[in-house]
Amino acid sequence: MSEKRLRRVLATAVFGAALAAIPAGPAVAAEPAAACAWQKTVWDLPPGAEIGEVDAYDGSRYAVGITGLRPLWGDGVADPRGTLWDNGKVVFRADTSVPHLRDVNASGLVIGDTVVDGVFHAVTVGHGGQVTKLPANPAWTSSSAWAVNNAGDVAGWADAGSRLILVVWPGNAPGTYRELPTPQNLGYHHLADLDEQGRVIVQTDAGTGGYVVDPAGQWRVLASMGADGSSTPWGIRGGRVVGSVDGAGSYAAAEWNARGELVRTIRTGLREGVSLGGNGTIAGYGSQSGVVLWRDGAVVAQPITTNFTLAGLSDDERTIAGVEAKRPSHYRCS
Repeated sequence: MSEKRLRRVLATAVFGAALAAIPAGPAVAAEPAAACAWQKTVWDLPPGAEIGEVDAYDGSRYAVGITGLRPLWGDGVADPRGTLWDNGKVVFRADTSVPHLRDVNASGLVIGDTVVDGVFHAVTVGHGGQVTKLPANPAWTSSSAWAVNNAGDVAGWADAGSRLILVVWPGNAPGTYRELPTPQNLGYHHLADLDEQGRVIVQTDAGTGGYVVDPAGQWRVLASMGADGSSTPWGIRGGRVVGSVDGAGSYAAAEWNARGELVRTIRTGLREGVSLGGNGTIAGYGSQSGVVLWRDGAVVAQPITTNFTLAGLSDDERTIAGVEAKRPSHYRCS
């Protein structure tokens, strides 16, 4: 199972344990599109693959994840191989377990990492499987790319001995990179998302759980509920961050601004925010089973009532991409 999917599964399990303490959601209000019917489409799998996972969705047509075989026991995917989809059709599948495909933008630029001479390197991956290393500092012992925006900015990590570095490869300056200072003793670190203005959100286990990092390298803690609380960010768009918070035995979906200030906690209808659409709607997990769309203080649609792992909401807010019953798929409002 991929790190990103594992993190989300664990978070979902934790929040699920608190559902009894959360009020049931309200009746669904008007849908985001008039006369809307949500129809499911199951995506193609490459020859020989039985199941798959979706790790990233560009909000329009492209998605990346893994495909492989059903494991003999347990969860996850056996013999996982990075896979790129275009509108649910397989464009490319890696021949081996690397390269890892971490993210893709609306132009189809795929980023991730691969192993060269026993060392991980941040790379871009062409639709035919061509791997191109991103520029690196010789002092780095490894690097990996985790997120790309539509401007072509790529964000990821580099290790330099005992030092962890947040790295941005700017889309408007090919062949260059910026090293951003990283707090010491960060512990677990997952780069969850990158917005069009170059802001990064990071999940950690270092006390607070979440940060928003601006393009200048300023790390801001995402506020939580109480001194002992923590935050888990999942999506960012235009400096608006969504995720969840916990503290004092209470859980809630949450929204922060670009300064890390807690704008609101959401306790009715939505228990975890995952993705933001182009009109500001939050897609996430509901107080009950399934995926909901939340906007302006209320649930505006509950397109999915089954166990669905959400990868993202489209820019036009009419498509929800993810995985259901171990099959990549999407629901489309039409």
